[in-house]
Order: sequence, then C-alpha cells, then structure tokens
Amino acid sequence: MADLKISQLTPVTTPLGGTEVLPIVQSGSTKKVTVTEMIAAQLAANIVTEAGTTRTLSASDNQKIIYCTSGSAVTITCAAGLGAGFNVTIIQGGAGKVTVAAGGQTLVSYSSLFSTMGQYAVISLICPVANTFVAAGNLGV
Repeated sequence: MADLKISQLTPVTTPLGGTEVLPIVQSGSTKKVTVTEMIAAQLAANIVTEAGTTRTLSASDNQKIIYCTSGSAVTITCAAGLGAGFNVTIIQGGAGKVTVAAGGQTLVSYSSLFSTMGQYAVISLICPVANTFVAAGNLGV
C-alpha cells in the first residue's frame, strides 16, 4: 500500500461486511480490529446495569441503555440541564416496575403514562428541547 493521506483514499463500498480490518491505537500501540469487534465493544459500553431503586439521569447517560434489575419498584428521575438531543433507553429487566419522574422538568407521553408495563418492557426518553422529555414505548399504569 502506497503512503497516502486519508483524504486521498478511495471511499469504501457499503454496506460493510464487518470483517474489514482497521488500525487503532490502544495504550500507545497500533493494533488491528474488525468493524464487527469495534461495533460490539461500543454497544457493550452503552449498557448500564442499574440494580438500585432510584437513579437521576445525567449527561453521561446520553445514548445509553439503562437495564434495571431490581425486584422492587424503580424510579428514574429526569434532571435539569440535559440538552436537546439527549436520549436514553430504559429496560425493566427485573420484577420491579420502572417509573420515570419529571423531577421538576417537563415530562410528556402520548398516553400520559410513565411506567413500564412489565418485565422486559422498554421506555425511550428523548429530549427534543432542553429540559423537556418525551417518553415512548411499553408504557402502562
């Protein structure tokens, strides 16, 4: 392979197959990784297990999946200061129903419901404008 600048390389043909090898720098050494390995590592890093019964969302939760494993009821509270574009997915992995609370912010849903319907129910929270959250998904009473 000739020495080329990245800007001089030919664009890839999509879709990628996942077996393509890319160079990365890890701990100061150049190593190889496949596209599939890179995607899997990123997805795994985005899953956060919540074993407790309360959690207040923070900027570090953006684009994460919060997997709630408690056998008791869980409350996830929306926090101030989370900007437009903030989004998080919440899964009720345990027996405890998960409820999203406004926490002083604006919280809305199509059905005006804010709790999971049961185990393995999924809620998406999207912040279209700062401090306003829209809940969607498997919402029940």
